[in-house]
Amino acid sequence: MRLERNPSANKFVLPDGYEDLGWQLWTGHSQWHRLVACRDAKHVTREFDNSIYRHRCTNVVTICDECKYVYHTDMSD
Repeated sequence: MRLERNPSANKFVLPDGYEDLGWQLWTGHSQWHRLVACRDAKHVTREFDNSIYRHRCTNVVTICDECKYVYHTDMSD
């Protein structure tokens, strides 16, 4: 499979008033309680693929507009 450059790579801009929680896993990090509270409240989140290559998901930014935060995950294989 040929790697294609992602036209959205490194173009994510943190919206005004939002906090960047950094790189997160779903266990063992300091922001666990905030992410669980958001999920339990059934907030709708959106994702932005900020990865260098398309469909690699090495830098997926998850955004919650209700909690006003973003965090990054690496969902690559």
